[in-house]
Amino acid sequence: MGVTIHYRGRLADLQRVEDFEDRVIDLVLELGGNVRIWRSADEQDRTRIVRGLMVDLAPGQETTSLLLSPEGWLINLIEIEDAEKGCLGEPPWCFIKTQFGAVDGHIALVELLTALKREFFPDLEVSDEGGYWERRDVDELRQKMAFVGRAINTLADAFAADGLTREAAEDPLILATRIERLARQVHATISRPAEHAPVHFPDDETGTPADPGENEARWDEMFRSNRRKQERMTRTLEEQMARGADTDEAFEAAIEEVIAPLDWIGDDNSDVNVDNEFIARMEEGDDFEADDVWHSGLPDESFDEGGSDDDSFADMQRHPLQQQATGLLMKFYDLAKQNDERSPNFDLLMRSASEITGGLAQVLPLAPAYEIDETEVGLGLVQLKRALRGAAFVRGALFLLRADELVRDEDFRNSMDECDSISEQIVELLRTLRASQQ
Repeated sequence: MGVTIHYRGRLADLQRVEDFEDRVIDLVLELGGNVRIWRSADEQDRTRIVRGLMVDLAPGQETTSLLLSPEGWLINLIEIEDAEKGCLGEPPWCFIKTQFGAVDGHIALVELLTALKREFFPDLEVSDEGGYWERRDVDELRQKMAFVGRAINTLADAFAADGLTREAAEDPLILATRIERLARQVHATISRPAEHAPVHFPDDETGTPADPGENEARWDEMFRSNRRKQERMTRTLEEQMARGADTDEAFEAAIEEVIAPLDWIGDDNSDVNVDNEFIARMEEGDDFEADDVWHSGLPDESFDEGGSDDDSFADMQRHPLQQQATGLLMKFYDLAKQNDERSPNFDLLMRSASEITGGLAQVLPLAPAYEIDETEVGLGLVQLKRALRGAAFVRGALFLLRADELVRDEDFRNSMDECDSISEQIVELLRTLRASQQ
C-alpha cells in the first residue's frame, strides 16, 4: 500500500506562467524545499516549449512536476519529450508518492494544489489516496502514512529546535495548530505577487550587531533572495537559447534580468555596500587571482597550472567531513550508473547529495571561534542548513528508490548510516557557529 496524490489540469492564462513560477518558488523556499525552473523545446519546432517547475517540497516525497506543455497542460517529468513533440492528446494525470515523508509534507502539497486551483488552474482535478484533499481529515492521513511507514523522522529544519519532543510534536492539538499555520502560509504566499524588498543588516543604536536570531533570519532571507535570482537567470538563459541566441547573448540577457532591477545600487544613501572593483572586473572579464575572496582558504597549489588536477582536487577536499560527503556523492553516482532504468528519484538523490557537498564546501574548514566575524557566522549558518536540508532529502530519496527496488537493502542501509553520520556532524557545526555569537 502507498500514499500517492494524482492531479491534472491546465493553466488558465499562459501569459501568467512567470507569475505562477515566481509565487511557487517563494513558497518552496519558505518551506525549506528546493525548486528548479525548466525550459526546453522541440528540436524541429522551437515554438513548442515545455516550461514550468520541478519542486522538491519536502523530504520523502517524489519530485512534484509543475511542468506545462505548450497547451498549458500539467505533465509528468517523463512526458517532457512527448509534450515538446505534441504527442499528448489530452491533459495527463500526474502523480507523486508521499508515503515516505512527514504528514506535514503531504498536507503542504495538498494545500499548494488547492491554492493553485484557486489562482491559476480552475479546472484542476485531484485524487488523494491519503484522503486529505477530499476530507481534510488529519487522523485518517496519519493512519495511512503510519501504516506504510515514515522515512523521515523530522523535517530538515528541525535543527532550529522548537523545544518539543517527538511525542509532543505529534500531539493532536499541536499538530492541528502546526497544520493550520502551514495552510495559512501556503495560501498567503501563493495569493500574493512575488515582490521582495532588499535585505538589510542594520546595527542597533549602540553599534553592536543585531540579535543573533534576527541576524540569522536575515541571512536566511538573503539566501532565499539569491536562489530566486538564480532561477530568474536560469529562466532567461533557457528562453533566450530556445529562441536561437548563442551562449554569450543568453548569458548577457540573464545578467541583465537580475542586475537591471538593482539600479538603485551605488546610491550614497543606500545601506548596501558594493565592491565596485569586483563589478568592474566582472564586466571586463579579468581573471581572478588566488587572493580573491572567492578563493580564500583554498590551498595555493590548487591554482598551480603545473600541478596535478587530482592532487589539487584532493587538497581542496582535505576536511574529513567534506571528504565523507564527497565519497557519498560518488557512491550515488556509481549506483545511478549501474542502474539501467532511469528514475527521477536518482536525479533527486544526486541533486540532494550535491546540496550537502556544495553547502559544506562554502564553510569548511571552520576558523577558530575567536576569529569568526558576524558575516562568516551568517554565511556559515546558511550553508550548513543548506547541507542539512540536502541530507534530509537524500534520506527520503533512498526510501523511494528502495521501494522501487532500484537500490539494494545493503546499499540502502549503508547509505542511510553514512547520511545520518554526516547530518550529526553538520548539527554539531551549527551549534559551534551559534555558540560563537553568544
